[in-house]
Amino acid sequence: MSLHPDLRFAEPEVFARRTISAHEEALAGGRPVDLDPRVLHAWRRSGDAGISPEQELPAHFLGAPELERARTCTPLRAVADDLVASLADTSTAGRHLVVLTDAQGSLLWRSGSPEALRRADSIAFAEGADWSEGGIGANGISLALDSGRLSHATAGEHFVRSHHGWTCTAAPIRDRAGSIVGVLDVSLPVRFATTEVASLVRCGARLAETLLAQLSPPPAAPDTEAVSNPIRRIRLLGWRPAVVRTDGTELLLSERRAELLALLASREAWSARALAEELYGDAAATTTVRGEIKRLRQQSGLAIDSQPYALHPDERACVDFLHVAEPEELLPDSEVPALVVMSREVVPLLGGESG
Repeated sequence: MSLHPDLRFAEPEVFARRTISAHEEALAGGRPVDLDPRVLHAWRRSGDAGISPEQELPAHFLGAPELERARTCTPLRAVADDLVASLADTSTAGRHLVVLTDAQGSLLWRSGSPEALRRADSIAFAEGADWSEGGIGANGISLALDSGRLSHATAGEHFVRSHHGWTCTAAPIRDRAGSIVGVLDVSLPVRFATTEVASLVRCGARLAETLLAQLSPPPAAPDTEAVSNPIRRIRLLGWRPAVVRTDGTELLLSERRAELLALLASREAWSARALAEELYGDAAATTTVRGEIKRLRQQSGLAIDSQPYALHPDERACVDFLHVAEPEELLPDSEVPALVVMSREVVPLLGGESG
């Protein structure tokens, strides 16, 4: 049995049947060899938390006053209506459901066609429901919260059997400081799964983050300490991307800003259009690129030239993956095509091997 990721969208019903078989094998005490280990670990945690595969309802629901309070307390309240409305298809023919949760996995907003809402109601996929791992078992939303990145749950990858007719794609939404403030999820029947859903979710999450950044006050400008404490290393290999200064202090980077920095380092210069195409798959997303570069400058103190965008040569020389011949560990979680290709290829060295 193969659970190759390419099957998820190329042959969704085949992939779904195989995930359901893997689910049954795991519940019987086996270990499906082709299953994503993160999903298997999530199933085990779900069972340990007391969730049953036969469970019909989430463990917790917010009452009307609690739901209103949760909506008021989340920073997503300022962008939720516009975000959900821009992604939803409420027409009679609409197939997908758009969902927005808070950082705990409580479903706060949703939108879709009457049929999509009816199907969602049948599994309590509704406002106020707890769709965290501890509330209803492993699902797209809980996997996104656990991994901190775009995640899928197709058919049997959901722990609860009543969810096996769905395919869900979810991405965390982060605030300016990089903290997760919620999750955007798009769910639909398995047979309608397409790669476009992942693009829709990815772009929607980035739109939310851009809107949140515009609404929040800008961070303080880098202080004069940066002048006497220059950058020693820019770490983009491995799981903790960071800008490291001479005194050893580290500024951890969110996945998105690390991806942007890796692209800037990979060439001497970039146009905003080229960066938009690589990061978002949309050459028209230049405004988003400009906003991200501005925030990267403010957060890190990096010297990044504009028109075209270029990382200062002294700082580019500090980038770790440019000093290894085969950067296999370059942002391992990234799905940006150019970075995935670079992690598989030999790259030109800057100044020889790093120490």
